Amino acid sequence: MEIQEPGVQPEVSKGRPPLLCLLSLAVSVTLLLPVPGIEASLGASPRLAWCALVWVATLSLPQAERGSARWSVGLGLGLCVLGLAAHLDRSRGVEVDALWAIAWPALLFAVLLAGAASKAQKTGTATRHALLWLLLLPGAPLISHALTSWGGAPPPGWLEFLAELSPLSWLAGCAAGDAPLPWLPLGVAVLLFTSAASAPETASEETT
Repeated sequence: MEIQEPGVQPEVSKGRPPLLCLLSLAVSVTLLLPVPGIEASLGASPRLAWCALVWVATLSLPQAERGSARWSVGLGLGLCVLGLAAHLDRSRGVEVDALWAIAWPALLFAVLLAGAASKAQKTGTATRHALLWLLLLPGAPLISHALTSWGGAPPPGWLEFLAELSPLSWLAGCAAGDAPLPWLPLGVAVLLFTSAASAPETASEETT
């Protein structure tokens, strides 16, 4: 029988809380409901793109180095929602080719970025991965948009280029109907995954 020393708290494995996946599920399902306010806001834009934006952002979130990977559960939920969104878009008259042009990059983004977050957690490179994620996914597009919308000045060329590299920016462009080819954002997803996967896995601590 193991005796725990006084004053020593047992280590609890903490990871991305399941509540976050449930929240993403609630948000994405809400986008699919025939609510007048949602229909007026989203218009004829494909719901697949909006749901993919929610799930790719959620699954790509960096994990703590001592966290437990829960991305596989979220990936399963996300795939179910994306399938439902594609079915609803098809029933609304969206062409199959247009849906496929969104679906296959979105699936690759979800798998590669979720895998990169999990690999970074296992290899002890979570901090480096988090910095790259912050710069390449939400950071550059948000700063570029802020400068354009609030600052009244065009962003620098290098910042605009970084914003175009973001998979999240590409999915937002799909929702707006003006997304370019996805090769550069896919390259970023591959870069993040390769950077995390190439590092050796850290040995797990032995418990006695």
